[in-house]
Amino acid sequence: MKFILSILLILPTFIFSQKDTNYLKVYLKTDINYASSASDNRREAQSAVGTLGIKFDLYNNLFASSVFTVHSQNQEITTDNISETKLFGTNLLLPQNSSSDISNFELQTGVSSFYRLFIDVFDMNFKEKKSDIFLKPWGASLMFRINNTIWQKPNVQLPVTIGTFSVDVTYRLLDAEMAESNERIKLIVSAGYNNRRLGGDYGLEQNKELRNEFLATDKLAFDGFKFSTRLEVSKFYGQFDLTSFGKKHSISGFSGDQAVITVGLRADLPISTKVKKYIK
Repeated sequence: MKFILSILLILPTFIFSQKDTNYLKVYLKTDINYASSASDNRREAQSAVGTLGIKFDLYNNLFASSVFTVHSQNQEITTDNISETKLFGTNLLLPQNSSSDISNFELQTGVSSFYRLFIDVFDMNFKEKKSDIFLKPWGASLMFRINNTIWQKPNVQLPVTIGTFSVDVTYRLLDAEMAESNERIKLIVSAGYNNRRLGGDYGLEQNKELRNEFLATDKLAFDGFKFSTRLEVSKFYGQFDLTSFGKKHSISGFSGDQAVITVGLRADLPISTKVKKYIK
């Protein structure tokens, strides 16, 4: 994982200093998605989010994007039940279920195919051997997200910042062009490391006792793993995420094996750019 992370972080700098920009494409990235925890069907445990941002695509293989939340159905996570913890655990599991504030953003970078990375970027000559072709469907992605919201119970209220970081290895089971169109259908599986970090006023030392009111623990950092299956049909997609965070914390709606179902609509709109050279 450390090797993959290092490659993803240094590649943009290396490539942009060496290659012609004819290979670079810039898009206005818009995404509308609905996600829900399989263990909680309450509205406060579901996410209906719209995001807007910029995406960069190099060789139609190496990508990076920055998007901001422009709409969310939940402005805060609140309950009248003083003993409720599951609602807040589900928000920790599904942090994009937060306010529409512009401070909610996501950064992502990755490579769709390591094989094409070696061919297009490093100009390595591969023979069409089975061992080389096997590399084609393998890729990786790195994601960092910040979400801000307010957790509220009777007589208790704290602003909360949830930081999410993940590193995933991806494998394309299917990538085919749809008949009589330029649209594609893709089936991608991925697995990797995932974490959550709680901050904002929630993380202040003087609020340590209050934290137990929401999650029954004052812990601020949680590490786990995630397995995902994603189906893309043209601009529409559906995704299943299975997360596994430490069971020893016993946070209802978050700990152990949890499932999240997401459906959405993504539209990457090309932006006309003209740059002769990268800065060396």
